[in-house]
Amino acid sequence: MKYETPAIDYKKLVNSLDVLLAKVEKTYLSSFPEIERRSISCFRELLDKELKFHAYALFKNDNYIGFLTEWIFDAFVYVEHFAIDKTARNEGLGAMAMKRFIEQATRPVVLEVELPADELSARRIRFYERLGFISDNHAYQQPPYHKGESWLPLRLMVYGRINLEKSFDLIKTCLYKDVYQVNDET
Repeated sequence: MKYETPAIDYKKLVNSLDVLLAKVEKTYLSSFPEIERRSISCFRELLDKELKFHAYALFKNDNYIGFLTEWIFDAFVYVEHFAIDKTARNEGLGAMAMKRFIEQATRPVVLEVELPADELSARRIRFYERLGFISDNHAYQQPPYHKGESWLPLRLMVYGRINLEKSFDLIKTCLYKDVYQVNDET
């Protein structure tokens, strides 16, 4: 008899009153330093008001394992944050969850990664490469989430049929305008 691993379930958060939000917020706060995340009040406001923004709680066997947030654009889907809860790490669940996400995506998937400055950031890039993401070499700066903070040098990675040589400026413009609400790096 062949044993199949149970699938990862994605449960969309309906709004800021969703009972799953407490679990997502806990993972969000513990997985990302303040400079790499928006405030909880802003996160909640996006859930309530921004039609392009969606947040999902991830489950395996009805057990919460993490979350993913996405922005839906005409030409691509942007994964803003993706994290496996610390109680469920090192079990291959991150790869399972992302595989499920990209298999069901109806558009190419774009995400940001840190430059490979240390072993952890290099491992993160290799994780996405094993899933089929391709690194882009354009100079890219992530706008700050909080006023007065610095722009972060990052790289974009993509999965799916999108030509970054032709689409980089379009992707960057969408991210800057809608996700970060800035016009350029100035």
